[in-house]
Amino acid sequence: MLSRAPFVGVVLLFMAGILCGDFFNNFTADWPLSGFLVAAGVGCLLCYQLKASKFFTASFWLFLIVSGAFCRIVSEQKKDQEIAYLTQTNYVAYEAIVASLPEKREKTVRLEANVTRILTDGQWIVLNTKSLLNLPASAADIPQPGDVLVVNERLELPPPALNPEQFDYREYLRNKGILWTGQLWDGTFQSVKQPVNYWSPRYWLAATSEWADLKFRENIVDNASYGLVKAMLLGRRDDLQAGQTDDYVASGTVHILSVSGMHVAIIFLAISAMLGWLKRWRAGKLLYVGIMILLFCFYAMVTGFSPSVQRATIMCIVFVLAEVSGRKQHSMNTLAISALLILLFDQAALFDVGFQLSYLAMSGIFLFYEPIYRIVTPKSRILSFAWQVTALAFAAQLATFPLSLYYFHQFPTYFWLVNPFVIAFTNVLLPAALALLLVSTTGIFWLQWLANQVVEYSAYLTNVAAGIPKHFPGYLVEQVNLGTIEVVMLYCILFLTWYAYEMREYRFLKYSFALVFLLTSFSVSKSIQLHLSEERVSYVIPKHSAGSYRHGHVLYIACNDAFKSDQRAFDFYIRNYAISREVSEVVFVKSK
Repeated sequence: MLSRAPFVGVVLLFMAGILCGDFFNNFTADWPLSGFLVAAGVGCLLCYQLKASKFFTASFWLFLIVSGAFCRIVSEQKKDQEIAYLTQTNYVAYEAIVASLPEKREKTVRLEANVTRILTDGQWIVLNTKSLLNLPASAADIPQPGDVLVVNERLELPPPALNPEQFDYREYLRNKGILWTGQLWDGTFQSVKQPVNYWSPRYWLAATSEWADLKFRENIVDNASYGLVKAMLLGRRDDLQAGQTDDYVASGTVHILSVSGMHVAIIFLAISAMLGWLKRWRAGKLLYVGIMILLFCFYAMVTGFSPSVQRATIMCIVFVLAEVSGRKQHSMNTLAISALLILLFDQAALFDVGFQLSYLAMSGIFLFYEPIYRIVTPKSRILSFAWQVTALAFAAQLATFPLSLYYFHQFPTYFWLVNPFVIAFTNVLLPAALALLLVSTTGIFWLQWLANQVVEYSAYLTNVAAGIPKHFPGYLVEQVNLGTIEVVMLYCILFLTWYAYEMREYRFLKYSFALVFLLTSFSVSKSIQLHLSEERVSYVIPKHSAGSYRHGHVLYIACNDAFKSDQRAFDFYIRNYAISREVSEVVFVKSK
């Protein structure tokens, strides 16, 4: 495959370099790495000039790995310098410009802001850093994008993960480029409405997203359907109904509630099917590319140009350009090019769960769809379409399930039953919702009514399909403990099985069977060790005191009375630890 898709190897080596840079970040300065990078580059050029192919390949691989490590270390050191500067500076206030639409939570509203100045010793000092600000949901004035905030407080670092296996919220925000958080209490800040800058990209992004939300609210009557469309198209879940998210988790389709590459891919396929006839002529190809790029940009603006949409838009634009270039392109090569472009500008994207799952799902479709689809060849068109959608869902789920188990510790049992229906309805819903926004600008009432009916019914059917598994027993396997080594082994098994099929080299199946045996042995031995071991842990939990003693698969927790009823605190601070130790029973003990 690497001979037909050389960029797959390139991007994998660059990713390996980023991982190395992340691991050695605290032990390596950037100046010796710069020298190593230059030496590797010079070595590549010399080997190329001397036509030493083997040495050129080795030096080029080394250059890619060092490049990835260098980019990661430099970007992380800049963040560390910024943190050190603000921590050591004695400032009493800061000025920030709101950069995102406010996101409603249960008790708070949060928004992203760019901190532009800090007040120290009576002088304003210019800087540029990102922060995540929270204010009470009951606040009288909710800042909007473009508003300037003057806050009489200091910024705070996000809380670190102080408990074993706890979700590292600080690292999560850091990989998104957000280094600081702040709490805006009444009386501690002042919001200054700035004159609208109609030429500002921030204004257009916020205005387009708000306009789209208004149009959806005007046209979609059912609240559950409106919440679904808003989550899928705009990336905001604040209007999802109670229990609606749980339905999608149970059916294994919760990914459709977040704007991702799959959404852009569905829109890409729908538009490509409608405008494919333009590619028959040379001028038509240019028109095709122009229309596709404009529609992608419009969709990106509707979603507020979130990072996941940025990545997916780049990916689809690369596919469009490859499609009309007239040269036969390997799909995995095109996918690798888009990933490389993203990682060159943002190495932290590699650590984003959305990035990982999006590219794994697309890779699964490209690699596993054909082998799965060829298992059955229905003669009926309806059955053939249903099997195509089912094979597509299987391929995507097959490529993502090891990582999904690693991150979310649960597996939807009936995904194979629900996914085909949800994907089929989503294939109608997404293009129809985008068409609803477009036709709403024309003033043609009957066309708007028609698009709205399609959106309403497809959203309703999507919600119904997602709610089916909860009516069956054992619809969700929870508390699945899968470690890093087991995830790597699972992906090796999948790759060896695919490679054996692709190359018709069935000896690779023997290697995959051997890996299955090793994986089973490793997992069983780990479970036995956990069952025979004991462990004591003291937890750091705000407003609570708790400690635990684990004996085998039973976890005894000594805590205050308030913690017993605080399910949210347990889930955030202790649940991952309990799953990683394969705890099957939790016993609360009253502490003295």
